[in-house]
Amino acid sequence: MHRQVTDRLPAMTDRPTSSQLSRRSLLAIGGLTTAGAAATAFSSAPAVAAPSASAVGGHRRLSDAIAELEQATSVTIGVTAIWHDSRRAFRYRGDQRFPMCSVFKTLAAGALVQARGYDEAYWAGPIPFTSADVVGDSTKLDTTTWTATPEQMADAALRFSDNTAGNLLLRELGGPQAVTAFARSLGATRTRLDRPEPEVNEATPGDERDTSTPDDIAFLFQKLLIDQGAGALTTARLQEWMLRNTTSGKRILAGLTSPFELADKTGLGGYGVVNDAGVIWRPGEEALTLAILTRTDRADAPSNHDVLADVTRLVVAA
Repeated sequence: MHRQVTDRLPAMTDRPTSSQLSRRSLLAIGGLTTAGAAATAFSSAPAVAAPSASAVGGHRRLSDAIAELEQATSVTIGVTAIWHDSRRAFRYRGDQRFPMCSVFKTLAAGALVQARGYDEAYWAGPIPFTSADVVGDSTKLDTTTWTATPEQMADAALRFSDNTAGNLLLRELGGPQAVTAFARSLGATRTRLDRPEPEVNEATPGDERDTSTPDDIAFLFQKLLIDQGAGALTTARLQEWMLRNTTSGKRILAGLTSPFELADKTGLGGYGVVNDAGVIWRPGEEALTLAILTRTDRADAPSNHDVLADVTRLVVAA
């Protein structure tokens, strides 16, 4: 079930500005003895440990390193990290809104497992769809029979970020508003889903539709993937799918060194939006929930995956 990571890590980017920045930034925070802790707790998250003086200093250095990365790449970055056992936290623009894009698929699958998880007949039962439901040029679902089980929908949506499967999950839930209601039921107050694929990926600056905050996403992933906030079965099923995610190669996954395990969900949208959020398990260390969301103000901005790998390196080094 667990993802093999030793042969999937791409090489460090040779992009001069970002690569050099990463090395400088890592050196800048290399003296940290504790992870950077948030100066203030965020509204919809579990209680976090009060930061020590050294942790506050570490928080400032990590924030400075991310700010330097923003300046070098012209990408606005939001980060929230929660260390599971100690409930220490770090946040940078944690309460600001960012487009969710396909990150919503974790919430959609989680909501469906919570609602129908023990109905084995439902999860194995084929549900018809048509060519009109297909988003984009292809789908991982079977277009010879034009049926998919909820199990297949969730697997395709979470492991391959299949947009058709994501929309079919929304249809099973009754629409995007069900994802908003699910997030609210878990205590996340600034997460909203308004549209299906592909409109969810428009990411127009200033549009609050289909947005969340790094604080909310980290909180939700912590509850869903570790704390069993939507039930033990929901946690088990999401881990099963997300530990085998195939879309993180250039993002959080690229910022990690073996050994580790990662259960995550990515997102990609207009205006150069690239997102990734998940839980990292490393032997002998407490689990780390990490949400990295990005945005720009340029419609022609490129999708800068390296930014997420750089931020991951900075946070893990802390």
